[in-house]
Amino acid sequence: MNPNVITSGGTFVESPGVRTQAPTALLVVEGLTKNFGGFRVLDATTFSLPEGQVTCLVGPNGAGKTTAFDCITGFLKSDAGSIRLRGDELIGLGRSDIVRRGVARSFQNLRLFEEMSVVDNVIVCLADETGNDPLTAVFRPFYSAAVLRRKREKALAILEQVELAHKAEDHVTQISFGQQKLLCIARVLATDAKLLLLDEPTSGLSATALDNMVKVIGRLSASGKTLLVVEHNTRIVRDIADRIVFMHQGRVLAEGDPQTVLDRSDLVEIYFGGGH
Repeated sequence: MNPNVITSGGTFVESPGVRTQAPTALLVVEGLTKNFGGFRVLDATTFSLPEGQVTCLVGPNGAGKTTAFDCITGFLKSDAGSIRLRGDELIGLGRSDIVRRGVARSFQNLRLFEEMSVVDNVIVCLADETGNDPLTAVFRPFYSAAVLRRKREKALAILEQVELAHKAEDHVTQISFGQQKLLCIARVLATDAKLLLLDEPTSGLSATALDNMVKVIGRLSASGKTLLVVEHNTRIVRDIADRIVFMHQGRVLAEGDPQTVLDRSDLVEIYFGGGH
């Protein structure tokens, strides 16, 4: 276990006799608060995400995990607090602006275009490129065709990363649920974001599909991506997470490495027994 600690503000605390370079905090969430009517879903939630690591957001149902995702990505407006990406405030920005800043997410419900092919589902998520509009297609058809060709090549390369290139021409309805989950990851990758927020990417998967998803998440981490993952399966958490943020009733109760956090008896009681 690493005896060093990264605080929520990204400050590095060094244990006596240990000198280690601290990972930079890519995202800092501080004092995030969200109310729905008289119910407080996020209660001064504070945590940070070290760059290049996989952080799992865990806790019992109703802990506020997805609400935190929604606030970070601009799908919900927080009532108080700060969300800073490399020091720049994200609160107040629109969803598309947050994606352009380098933050993208998946959803529990897949939100795929079922009438389209797998590769086209990825292409529509690629960053816009000039020359792909209707007027250019009419007056500069060769240039427009070149743009579409480049986008297709990029989309196929992304599908290769999630082992779906062989399904590129299939319609979404023709691939398995596990492959649809991987397609969701591919669409997030298409935004070229550095920070990927994955909301329950392994839920409902068969054993084989589960193993495939774990491998893909490992490759994304190895490629330098920073990931925040909502995950309920503690075995999977131990496999993929560099660190854990444990939430309960809208508050962060603990942060640290998976073994330390998941082996705490008080947190185990909260997670599995609903204790306080």
